[in-house]
Amino acid sequence: MRPRLRAISPVVVPGVAIALALLGGPGAVAAGQGQGHEAPHAASARTVEVRVGTYNVCGHGCLPTKEECERVIGRDCATKLRPWAEGRAADVAQDIDEAGLGVVATQEIGNNATPTQTGVDVESFRVPLTAALKEHGYAEAPADYAGTRHPEKGYPLKSGAGRFTYYDAERYSHLDKRGRELPHDLLWLPDSTEIYGKTMTWNVLREKKSGARFVVVDMHLEYRKNGATDPNGWTKNWDEVRYADARRTAEELTLRNRHTRNLPVVFAGDMNSGNDAEGASAIDAFGDLGYVSSHDIAERRTGDEYASFNGGKIPLPLGEKIDHLFVGKGTEVSEWVQIPQTTETEGPQAELLRSDHNLSYATVRLMKGNR
Repeated sequence: MRPRLRAISPVVVPGVAIALALLGGPGAVAAGQGQGHEAPHAASARTVEVRVGTYNVCGHGCLPTKEECERVIGRDCATKLRPWAEGRAADVAQDIDEAGLGVVATQEIGNNATPTQTGVDVESFRVPLTAALKEHGYAEAPADYAGTRHPEKGYPLKSGAGRFTYYDAERYSHLDKRGRELPHDLLWLPDSTEIYGKTMTWNVLREKKSGARFVVVDMHLEYRKNGATDPNGWTKNWDEVRYADARRTAEELTLRNRHTRNLPVVFAGDMNSGNDAEGASAIDAFGDLGYVSSHDIAERRTGDEYASFNGGKIPLPLGEKIDHLFVGKGTEVSEWVQIPQTTETEGPQAELLRSDHNLSYATVRLMKGNR
């Protein structure tokens, strides 16, 4: 069984009711313990160009019937799509392959069982996608959810799982040249609303040809709107919670974690916000740490007119991006691309869509200075 994770250091954010600690204080994560991790390799100074994508695939959140929705997530689903294991997971894998992605961070690959949904397991959603992507030459980076326990209260992680990163196995690896796993771990985010915990995953990956190493962080921030009350009975400014969780993630990976702080990092995922308000957005949180949206600095953009969350609406809505890929300022981004789920103006969502989000990616040139 994995040891309990130590709590990741909270961030001082006015108006957010969280326990405060100084940076690097006793709340910092001891990331990567017990996995045979090694210190960053000198190869990290080499440059690597990689196409990194983010794709919320709505594995457990877009189910075909009201009954299936209630069984799996405990409520009705806004978007009704085809059964995940009966072709939709394979279509998602094809999307990823056709985009030519080197690495993709996926979200909503199921949730671990909760007490009211004892028959639901993240494996039911991970396994079909992993198998489908394997047929296209992709491998699954480790995400050690099993046995994880709350860093303070000790209860097991029963929901908030479901973020898995995949990579082109011909070009990249989560292993070093000797076959040992490169550093990877979870970050536990204490302010998120999941009763049983919410985590982010990170992986050090290696380009086989050059030996260059880089980090991909797979994120899915709180989705609730300000003023909403979560299952814990908390009513918060959730924009400030998103800021806090994004900032503590960035600080941990770029300042404190010895396995990642000297490597280039890409933060990818569904940030559930497109605003850039000071102290109340993921965009501002990453900006405070020297990171910028790849969308904003790309030499060329494709598919920019569409909103990244389509909500199952046809025609697809235009506008706000809530799915982001953040890179260090100064990183070369040759292209940012969003691939619409469909360009049809009418028709059944179950036939035209694979998810309620669009896939987006950026081609980035990473080097040691882009951290």
